[in-house]
Amino acid sequence: MQLLYLDPRQLESDPEGVREDPGDVAGLAATIAERGLLQPLGVIEVGSGRYQVVYGGRRRAAAVQLGLERIPCIVLDHDDPDLLLRQLIENVQREDLNDIEQARAYVRLRARLVEERGKLPEGELDELVGDAVGLAGRTVRRYLGLLELPDEVQQLIRRGELNVTQAQHLRRVSSPRTQIELARFAASEGMSASELSRLVAYFAANPNLTLETALQALEAGEQLRTSAGPEVSLAGGPLAKTSVGSVDYEESDAGLWNDEEPKEDESAYLSVEDETLENQPKNKARVFRIRSLDQMVDETDRLSRAYVEGDLVKWVQSDEGAPFKLRLLLKQLESLSRGLRDVARQQGWQTEE
Repeated sequence: MQLLYLDPRQLESDPEGVREDPGDVAGLAATIAERGLLQPLGVIEVGSGRYQVVYGGRRRAAAVQLGLERIPCIVLDHDDPDLLLRQLIENVQREDLNDIEQARAYVRLRARLVEERGKLPEGELDELVGDAVGLAGRTVRRYLGLLELPDEVQQLIRRGELNVTQAQHLRRVSSPRTQIELARFAASEGMSASELSRLVAYFAANPNLTLETALQALEAGEQLRTSAGPEVSLAGGPLAKTSVGSVDYEESDAGLWNDEEPKEDESAYLSVEDETLENQPKNKARVFRIRSLDQMVDETDRLSRAYVEGDLVKWVQSDEGAPFKLRLLLKQLESLSRGLRDVARQQGWQTEE
């Protein structure tokens, strides 16, 4: 390897690079203007006096924007078997790589590993990729699954309007058209992953359901079938209204994440204060079932305090999706209240109306 100072305008982009778009580099350019370019770019020689960027594409774009005439570059060995790995690690470990770009990076790394080691079982290949970039094999598979979604959904992910968790829920729906409709709606309404999971569960169990019908049913407090079971024909619509059951969040959500964290105590469950999906680290969101009546009382207390202490009003005022979410929450609580009264009557206990 050698260090050269090269004209950033003359550097060529890698046509197979994992980054699709350098994005807005104004902030990076300001930092370079103030402190200088502290980290050299990695390049390879592709011809007499021609160099191609292996990593540091955003730094190059910022340097061009600033009009710098020379920037430090490390010339890498073109035949170095670890070249691609260094490029991927350089990019994947930076926060500005979007989820689709990460998925494409893992595809390239898988291909490189196959070239070096021959055909390997899929699971082993994912584990090797994960080891190389510091992720679990299941996490790698989750990112690869993003590339199976329709292009329009991938665009929402690129723009940050959908996250990996939400995208995983969408994959439970078999119809690409429905995936797109749900993705658009989730993005426009600012739905959380758990809210989207509920909608997806309805569609997974009721393939003929339309988005409008599902939303109307939710707002009306109807209990839609959310798990596999015999179809129940009802006059007046395709909702398959039944008490077959509700979606099991422990299986549908925790199964996406549970290999990345130490095993939780079985008493663990979702905390409204600090364990919501929105407050979890990007790749470590989890949802746990409530496992006892005491835990259910605790959850109800948290909900009540959110209102009494003024948090609810604050959230409503700052959330563009509040009208939909508040209606949904109201219907859910009304349905829960009816259910609690039914349980009390079945036990022969009196309740205040």
